[in-house]
Amino acid sequence: MNTNEIRNKFLTFFEKKSHVIWPSDSLVPQNDPTILFTGAGMNQFKDMFLGKGNLPFKRATTCQKCLRTGDIDNVGKTASHHTFFEMLGNFSFGDYFKKETIEWAWEFLVQELGMPENRLSVSVYKDDQESYEIWDRHIGIPRSNIYQYGEKDNFWPANAPLLGPNGPCGPCSEIFFDQGEKVGCGTKGCDPACDCDRFVEIWNLVFTQYNRTEGGKLVPLPHKNVDTGMGLERMARVMQGVQTNFDIDIFRPIIKSLEEIAHIKYNGQSEHAILMRRIADHVKACVFCISDGVLPGNEGRGYVERRLLRRAIRDGTQLGIKDCFLYKLVPIVGNVMQEYYPDIKQRRENIARVVKSEEEKFHETLELGTARLKEWMDTLQKNQQKVLSGQEAFKLYDTYGFPLDMTELILSEKGFTVDKDGFENELKKQRIQARTSSQMTGQVFDTGPLSRIKELSKGTEFLGYQADACEAKIIALIQGDQLVEVVTVGEEVTVVLDRTPFYGESGGQVGDTGILELNGNQVKITDTKKNNDFILHIGKVIKGDIRKEGLVHAKIDIQRRNSIRKNHSATHILHFALRKVIGQHAEQSGSLVTQDRLRFDFHHFSGLTQEEIIRIEDIVNEMILKNEPVVVKELSIHEARNAGAIALFGEKYGDLVRMVAIGDFSKELCGGTHVNHSGEIGLLRIIGESSVAAGIRRIEAMTGTATLNRDREKERLVNEMCSALNTSEDKLIAKTQDLLSELKNLQKELHKVKQKEISGKVDSFVENAKVVSGVKIITRKLEDATADDLRKTADRLMKSAKDMAIILGTAQNGRVTIIAALSPALVKCGLHAGNISKEIAKVVGGGGGGRPDMAQAGGQWPEKLDEALSFATELLREKILAGVSLSAE
Repeated sequence: MNTNEIRNKFLTFFEKKSHVIWPSDSLVPQNDPTILFTGAGMNQFKDMFLGKGNLPFKRATTCQKCLRTGDIDNVGKTASHHTFFEMLGNFSFGDYFKKETIEWAWEFLVQELGMPENRLSVSVYKDDQESYEIWDRHIGIPRSNIYQYGEKDNFWPANAPLLGPNGPCGPCSEIFFDQGEKVGCGTKGCDPACDCDRFVEIWNLVFTQYNRTEGGKLVPLPHKNVDTGMGLERMARVMQGVQTNFDIDIFRPIIKSLEEIAHIKYNGQSEHAILMRRIADHVKACVFCISDGVLPGNEGRGYVERRLLRRAIRDGTQLGIKDCFLYKLVPIVGNVMQEYYPDIKQRRENIARVVKSEEEKFHETLELGTARLKEWMDTLQKNQQKVLSGQEAFKLYDTYGFPLDMTELILSEKGFTVDKDGFENELKKQRIQARTSSQMTGQVFDTGPLSRIKELSKGTEFLGYQADACEAKIIALIQGDQLVEVVTVGEEVTVVLDRTPFYGESGGQVGDTGILELNGNQVKITDTKKNNDFILHIGKVIKGDIRKEGLVHAKIDIQRRNSIRKNHSATHILHFALRKVIGQHAEQSGSLVTQDRLRFDFHHFSGLTQEEIIRIEDIVNEMILKNEPVVVKELSIHEARNAGAIALFGEKYGDLVRMVAIGDFSKELCGGTHVNHSGEIGLLRIIGESSVAAGIRRIEAMTGTATLNRDREKERLVNEMCSALNTSEDKLIAKTQDLLSELKNLQKELHKVKQKEISGKVDSFVENAKVVSGVKIITRKLEDATADDLRKTADRLMKSAKDMAIILGTAQNGRVTIIAALSPALVKCGLHAGNISKEIAKVVGGGGGGRPDMAQAGGQWPEKLDEALSFATELLREKILAGVSLSAE
């Protein structure tokens, strides 16, 4: 039974049990600061578990995309660990409980999947007698196949009774498949608690029946919930009778492609097999991350994704793959996952471009790492040392992507070793940090003011598509993290209403501003945010006071909203024009729509030419001038896709979506506000185009009166320039070119004069040099000099004496530049210009470094340059007198 069949059977089975099949949440959870990535099926139903949700059902079933990196070091090494995986689940929100859950689980496994009963075992929490008796008396499992474990293994969250966190929790019952005595440790008493892989955990049934309070007290919940999770890959492994998750149908094609790329046969538990499994896992994780809008970066989710990609690239180098290869696996992932995730295949070219760009960057980084390692080996050799520090080895690993064995191999070729203990200590610190950042960062369930508001209301009704003002009831007033009853004049407040015309920031469109008013009392709203089903009005009381439960007249700034609407509709037309001019791959990656301008990010791997920009502008304005109608329809997601609507990267869509169509050329799924006809936009001008990330470009543009005001401002500047240069507009370019040419000639003459002046000072510098142990020390400040002037002066000075130490400094435009130069004899004695310049730069608030014979440094405190030069004189004097060998860092 292939993976798609298992997935479909599961969802269909529970649909017949009156469950709603609900779409997977994005890997990027919305409005949930407690997790970096979606890691479980229950994440999107937190409010439903607390009885505060708005979803119109009490039973749901999902196949949830999940990403976890807490056990990343086990990926590829074990049969079951993944970073990305799919979690099948069925959920009850205060509806059915243990008996039905256990009955249906058994029915699905035995009757639907045909699994042999004698191969199934279960575990229950040691104090959960109710579950034990259901398995024993009702299902009829032999007691020898029912295991009772403690809160570490059979409670959710693990160890919750003893350690917390506070909040909903409960016992769980796990179902295991026995692969037989020939698999695993072979011990006679082996049971599901053993880590030997004989027993595969295939389903976890969580019964949320308690609320843990302070002191570890478990208070029964008034509404009991069910949350189950079945790892799809593990179930496929069992159903397909293979030894590991990586041998199932959705991994075999990826590994087969890897075999062809690496020219290596995949073979069980070999080191090559571990690397190939890890590559297959990581590339799949990254493909789904990119599809959900996460791009490689240096922080947060982007950093996790970048590390996964780089681990896979490093593994490829260990397999002997020298060129970019991961991007070639993207279409394979798209093919094997297309039935349930068609967007992956549709966007495979864009995803592959992002992956390849990251690969190319990382290969450059590896070259830099090789150069850095060579510098460190040179230093070790010079200092007659043999061991590279663990910190330096870890920097090669963390920054440049060198696995430890690669570093050891390169070092061994030159007779060096590495401090492995030091490396492991640094690696342990990083693992703790990574595990913390990839898991929950707060309570499992929200405990802030919004959580309490959800007990009072199911959300805010948005009226802003049809109205710009309405009467509304105040549900809550929030100050900081507290709910308050009254807010007085001058105080800031967040107001939650039962209905509103204010648009909460989402989909790239900024939130509305305006006024809330009641009997002369006023709150000026400066921003509006959206949190799940609530719209938050953020502002300040400017007259009187505002009380909870009061009625207010809510009115948006309609002029500002109209400008925002024009820019939002313009982004849709711009999207159409981009795809027409540079190709269908130019999909939206992000946007920002304000009243002043619009920003549109799209997939493309090179800057737009001026001709392309003009062509895009022309198409957009042509569509605007046609005054096409803007039609908004609510459709099923299936109907919208059949109509040709574009769904955006990283967005989650339910069964019912809002399609915005402009004429017959632009159709997008969008929740924002728009004009009624394209002609209302007026005019669009592109004012900027740039790169924002690997394979992502950004266009900035203006519409309507903002465009007119910008053109008038540019016309004013041109007139001022003409007046200042005493010329006419048609001769402005020629006049400017003449002046620049004249300026260039004057600069050349000035440079000659300056060089002559400096040359004249060289002899006096040498004559007035301080002499220490036969070495001439020159520390001088040169006025109005460039770094090039300092270097040339140092070169001339070096030719005038055999043993010389030179420090030259200058200050220009609020910055200090310092050049340090040493004669060959001093370098041979162990002095290092790079280290010396770095020490001196500290005095002027900077840093630097370079070669042993000449180095450059800089700083940001020009007023301390004289102090730095005095320090330089003493530093050189001490080093020369002491004869201490300075080693390069």
